Amino acid sequence: MRFYTVHELSGAPADGKGFVFVREGFCWPAAFFTLLWLLTKRLWIAASFWFALSVTLVWVADIVGIAEELITVVFFLLQGSVAIIAHDIERWTLARNGYKEIGVASGSDLNEAERDFFRHWTAPVTAAAPVKAKSITAPVWPHREERVPLGLFPHAGN
Repeated sequence: MRFYTVHELSGAPADGKGFVFVREGFCWPAAFFTLLWLLTKRLWIAASFWFALSVTLVWVADIVGIAEELITVVFFLLQGSVAIIAHDIERWTLARNGYKEIGVASGSDLNEAERDFFRHWTAPVTAAAPVKAKSITAPVWPHREERVPLGLFPHAGN
Protein backbone atom coordinates (compact mmCIF):
# COMPACT_ATOMS: atom_id res chain seq x y z
CA MET A 1 0.00 0.00 0.00
CA ARG A 2 1.41 3.37 -1.06
CA PHE A 3 0.41 6.71 0.39
CA TYR A 4 0.24 9.98 -1.51
CA THR A 5 -0.38 13.57 -0.48
CA VAL A 6 -2.79 15.41 -2.76
CA HIS A 7 -2.09 19.00 -3.78
CA GLU A 8 -4.48 21.33 -5.60
CA LEU A 9 -3.67 24.50 -7.50
CA SER A 10 -5.98 27.34 -6.49
CA GLY A 11 -8.14 28.51 -9.34
CA ALA A 12 -7.38 25.52 -11.56
CA PRO A 13 -10.28 23.93 -13.44
CA ALA A 14 -11.87 20.89 -11.83
CA ASP A 15 -10.87 18.61 -14.70
CA GLY A 16 -8.06 17.02 -12.68
CA LYS A 17 -5.17 18.95 -14.21
CA GLY A 18 -4.83 21.15 -11.12
CA PHE A 19 -4.13 18.16 -8.88
CA VAL A 20 -0.75 16.61 -8.10
CA PHE A 21 -0.23 13.39 -6.15
CA VAL A 22 3.14 13.14 -4.37
CA ARG A 23 4.24 9.79 -3.03
CA GLU A 24 5.33 9.32 0.57
CA GLY A 25 8.48 7.49 1.60
CA PHE A 26 11.95 6.76 0.29
CA CYS A 27 12.67 7.66 -3.34
CA TRP A 28 14.90 5.07 -5.01
CA PRO A 29 15.55 7.03 -8.22
CA ALA A 30 16.69 10.01 -6.12
CA ALA A 31 19.03 7.70 -4.20
CA PHE A 32 20.90 6.55 -7.31
CA PHE A 33 20.55 9.51 -9.69
CA THR A 34 20.13 12.49 -7.37
CA LEU A 35 20.96 15.39 -9.66
CA LEU A 36 19.25 13.82 -12.68
CA TRP A 37 16.14 13.11 -10.60
CA LEU A 38 16.03 16.70 -9.31
CA LEU A 39 16.35 18.05 -12.85
CA THR A 40 13.68 15.75 -14.34
CA LYS A 41 11.28 16.76 -11.55
CA ARG A 42 12.05 20.42 -12.34
CA LEU A 43 13.24 21.10 -8.80
CA TRP A 44 15.65 23.81 -9.91
CA ILE A 45 16.49 25.32 -6.51
CA ALA A 46 17.21 21.94 -4.94
CA ALA A 47 19.27 20.90 -7.98
CA SER A 48 21.28 24.12 -7.72
CA PHE A 49 21.98 23.50 -4.04
CA TRP A 50 22.91 19.88 -4.73
CA PHE A 51 25.30 20.85 -7.51
CA ALA A 52 26.88 23.65 -5.43
CA LEU A 53 27.26 21.32 -2.44
CA SER A 54 28.85 18.62 -4.60
CA VAL A 55 31.33 21.00 -6.21
CA THR A 56 32.19 22.58 -2.85
CA LEU A 57 32.67 19.20 -1.21
CA VAL A 58 35.02 17.99 -3.94
CA TRP A 59 36.92 21.29 -3.90
CA VAL A 60 37.36 21.29 -0.10
CA ALA A 61 38.33 17.60 -0.12
CA ASP A 62 40.95 18.29 -2.78
CA ILE A 63 42.42 21.21 -0.82
CA VAL A 64 42.45 19.37 2.51
CA GLY A 65 43.65 16.12 0.96
CA ILE A 66 40.85 13.79 2.05
CA ALA A 67 40.99 10.26 0.65
CA GLU A 68 38.73 9.49 -2.32
CA GLU A 69 37.14 6.58 -0.47
CA LEU A 70 35.94 8.90 2.30
CA ILE A 71 34.54 11.34 -0.28
CA THR A 72 32.66 8.45 -1.89
CA VAL A 73 31.15 7.43 1.45
CA VAL A 74 30.13 11.03 2.16
CA PHE A 75 28.46 11.27 -1.26
CA PHE A 76 26.53 8.03 -0.64
CA LEU A 77 25.33 9.43 2.69
CA LEU A 78 24.28 12.70 1.03
CA GLN A 79 22.44 10.86 -1.73
CA GLY A 80 20.67 8.72 0.86
CA SER A 81 19.61 11.77 2.83
CA VAL A 82 18.26 13.43 -0.34
CA ALA A 83 16.36 10.22 -1.16
CA ILE A 84 14.76 10.32 2.28
CA ILE A 85 13.53 13.91 1.88
CA ALA A 86 13.03 13.89 -1.92
CA HIS A 87 9.24 13.94 -1.84
CA ASP A 88 9.30 16.63 0.85
CA ILE A 89 11.33 18.76 -1.56
CA GLU A 90 8.62 18.19 -4.16
CA ARG A 91 5.93 19.26 -1.69
CA TRP A 92 7.90 22.39 -0.78
CA THR A 93 8.24 23.33 -4.45
CA LEU A 94 4.53 22.76 -5.05
CA ALA A 95 3.70 24.98 -2.06
CA ARG A 96 5.98 27.71 -3.47
CA ASN A 97 4.09 27.47 -6.78
CA GLY A 98 0.67 28.01 -5.16
CA TYR A 99 -0.49 24.44 -4.55
CA LYS A 100 -2.31 23.59 -1.32
CA GLU A 101 -2.24 20.19 0.33
CA ILE A 102 -5.85 19.06 0.48
CA GLY A 103 -5.68 15.43 1.49
CA VAL A 104 -4.09 12.02 1.55
CA ALA A 105 -4.78 9.07 -0.73
CA SER A 106 -3.69 5.45 -0.68
CA GLY A 107 -3.63 2.59 -3.10
CA SER A 108 -1.48 -0.12 -4.60
CA ASP A 109 -0.42 2.32 -7.35
CA LEU A 110 -1.03 5.92 -8.39
CA ASN A 111 -4.14 5.13 -10.46
CA GLU A 112 -5.84 3.35 -7.58
CA ALA A 113 -4.93 6.18 -5.19
CA GLU A 114 -6.40 8.73 -7.59
CA ARG A 115 -9.62 6.73 -7.95
CA ASP A 116 -9.87 6.34 -4.19
CA PHE A 117 -9.30 10.03 -3.57
CA PHE A 118 -11.81 11.32 -6.12
CA ARG A 119 -14.39 8.72 -5.07
CA HIS A 120 -14.39 10.17 -1.54
CA TRP A 121 -13.70 13.80 -2.40
CA THR A 122 -16.51 16.12 -1.28
CA ALA A 123 -15.16 19.56 -2.19
CA PRO A 124 -17.38 21.78 -4.32
CA VAL A 125 -16.88 21.55 -8.06
CA THR A 126 -17.28 24.67 -10.15
CA ALA A 127 -19.00 23.82 -13.39
CA ALA A 128 -18.38 25.83 -16.50
CA ALA A 129 -21.21 27.97 -17.82
CA PRO A 130 -23.23 26.24 -20.55
CA VAL A 131 -22.21 27.19 -24.06
CA LYS A 132 -24.96 28.77 -26.14
CA ALA A 133 -25.28 27.12 -29.52
CA LYS A 134 -25.28 29.35 -32.58
CA SER A 135 -28.16 29.15 -34.98
CA ILE A 136 -27.59 27.36 -38.25
CA THR A 137 -27.96 30.59 -40.25
CA ALA A 138 -25.37 32.50 -38.18
CA PRO A 139 -22.19 33.37 -40.09
CA VAL A 140 -19.08 31.44 -39.24
CA TRP A 141 -16.97 34.60 -39.02
CA PRO A 142 -18.77 37.55 -37.42
CA HIS A 143 -18.67 40.70 -39.54
CA ARG A 144 -16.68 43.49 -37.92
CA GLU A 145 -17.87 47.02 -38.73
CA GLU A 146 -15.07 49.02 -37.11
CA ARG A 147 -11.78 49.26 -38.93
CA VAL A 148 -8.77 48.55 -36.81
CA PRO A 149 -5.58 50.41 -37.83
CA LEU A 150 -2.80 48.06 -38.76
CA GLY A 151 0.85 49.02 -38.36
CA LEU A 152 2.12 51.98 -40.41
CA PHE A 153 -0.81 52.03 -42.84
CA PRO A 154 -3.99 52.65 -40.84
CA HIS A 155 -6.38 52.71 -43.81
CA ALA A 156 -6.17 50.99 -47.14
CA GLY A 157 -5.48 53.34 -50.03
CA ASN A 158 -3.96 56.15 -47.98
